[in-house]
Amino acid sequence: MSFSTDVRAELARIMPAKTCCRRAELAALLLLNGSIIRAEETILQVELDSAATARKVFLLIKEELGLQPAVSMEQRKRFRKTRVYLVKSVIMPGKENVLSNLQLTGENGVIGRQARWKLLARTCCKRAFLRGAFLSSGSINRPEGEYHLELILPDPGMALELMRIMSKLDLEARQVERKNTQVLYLKESDKIADFLLTIGANIALLDFENVRIIKSMRNSVNRQVNCETANLAKTIDASVRQIELIERIVARRGWEYFPPHLRDLAQLRVEYPDSPLKELGEMLNPPLSKSGAAHRMHRLEELADTLLEEF
Repeated sequence: MSFSTDVRAELARIMPAKTCCRRAELAALLLLNGSIIRAEETILQVELDSAATARKVFLLIKEELGLQPAVSMEQRKRFRKTRVYLVKSVIMPGKENVLSNLQLTGENGVIGRQARWKLLARTCCKRAFLRGAFLSSGSINRPEGEYHLELILPDPGMALELMRIMSKLDLEARQVERKNTQVLYLKESDKIADFLLTIGANIALLDFENVRIIKSMRNSVNRQVNCETANLAKTIDASVRQIELIERIVARRGWEYFPPHLRDLAQLRVEYPDSPLKELGEMLNPPLSKSGAAHRMHRLEELADTLLEEF
């Protein structure tokens, strides 16, 4: 299963304890997936791509709206899914205003694609609404890959409403249009972790954080290895250049050409070509610091340049 499926399955198992939160979450599910069909009977229909989410909608409609829903499954192409779950509830005559508790319908009796702020006065209700929105239209990449979480919304107005809700929960999303839909997305790992915490996906958050820690450690190790490799390459390049200069001087003038304090360092460099200047300085008698050894090596290179210019 995908990580998105795991997250939605976890969220579908959460049943809010407060009535206000249950209604807020149901409102989000109906706003994004619900419709009212008027034929011989008036039917509230919710179309979902997850059996677990359909079960949750079934329970919420039964408990909060007092309707008797039924769940069916159809084979249909929808967002690359071939299986669609339909939760249908017949609204009996005299109960046409049953959705007024959720403030979802206007005078025309159609579900409007707009958040009802009277349902979202409390922070817990905003979190429940956002959880319902993710169950309806959310997805998240596996944390092992690129960090990305998004919500696909039907129109700019609904996207703006949801951005306002997220902003009040300190979740700043970005918006982009994609194939006649509006997409709100988060790409920073910290913001995605905050989002999972906000909607109550605690198990998914632990998995996300575990992977994030491992990736961070791996990146840190890689940076350290790259740094050490680069330093080693610099040491080897400098050593090769210094040994070449020393050997050219020795070939022309012999070791006696070097002043005594430079001769010892030159001989150590030839004898220990892989050692950094710090180790060479410690081998001298008396020992020198890294900066002292570097200063002498610089003097030695200047001496070599002066001699080689004479030839």
